Amino acid sequence: MSLQAVILAAGQGRRLLPLTRDIPKALLPLNGAREVTILEHQVELLEGLGIEEILVVVGHGREKIETLLGHRVSYVVNEDYQRTNSIYSFYLTLERLGQKVLIVNGDVLFPGEVVERLLSSPYEGVLSIDTAAFLDEETMKVALEGSRVVDIRKDLPTQEAQGENLGVVLFRGEPLEVLKSVVKEMVAKGDVKRWIPAAFKEMLSIRPIYAVDVKGLPWIEIDFPQDLERAQKEIYPLIR
Repeated sequence: MSLQAVILAAGQGRRLLPLTRDIPKALLPLNGAREVTILEHQVELLEGLGIEEILVVVGHGREKIETLLGHRVSYVVNEDYQRTNSIYSFYLTLERLGQKVLIVNGDVLFPGEVVERLLSSPYEGVLSIDTAAFLDEETMKVALEGSRVVDIRKDLPTQEAQGENLGVVLFRGEPLEVLKSVVKEMVAKGDVKRWIPAAFKEMLSIRPIYAVDVKGLPWIEIDFPQDLERAQKEIYPLIR
C-alpha cells in the first residue's frame, strides 16, 4: 500500500499580513544558505521519506507555488480559498486519494521523525500531538483517554486537554473511508469554513482515532509573525 501525502496550502495567512499579501503562507522563507520556504522544506522532507506522490492544494498565489515546485508534485486548485477552509481543500482531493494518506497543514514546520512515528503506529487513524505544548485559545487542543482521541477543538477547555494537534496526520483503510464520508457530508451541508480537525471530531462517534505523542521534537505552526521568527531562528536550524 503506497503512501500519498496531501499538503493543504491554499490559504493566504491573513494574520501574517503584509508578509502574505502577494504570496501564500506556505511560501514564507526560512533561513538557510538559500532561502528555503516552508512548503519546499515539507516537500523535501516527504521526498526524503520515499513518498512518491504528493498532492498540494493551492489557492492564494498558486502560480508562485506551481513555478517553484514545477512537476515535483501534483496540484489540486481550491478556487474558493477565500470563502472556505482546510476541510474544503481536503474535500477537493478525495477522488484522487488511494488507501493510505498523510495529511499535512501547509504552515507546519516539523522533522521527519513525526512522520516515522505515525507510520510506526499500529492504528489506522492517527494524529501527531505534543503533550508538552503550551495550550491557549489559539491551540487546536486534543483530549485523550489513554492514546485514544475523545475530543479535538480549539475551544476545548485547557484543563480537559492533554496536548496540541500538530497538523500532521495519517489515515488508511477503514478510518480513511470514514473520514472521506464525513467530509463529503459536511461539505454537502455547506460546512466548508472549518478546519479539517472538525471532521476528525465528527468521526469520533463512528470510528476511533488515536494519537502519537511527539513531545520533545522541534516543530512549530506558523500563524503569527512571532511564529515565523521563531521558526527561522530556533526550529529550522534544528531540523534542516
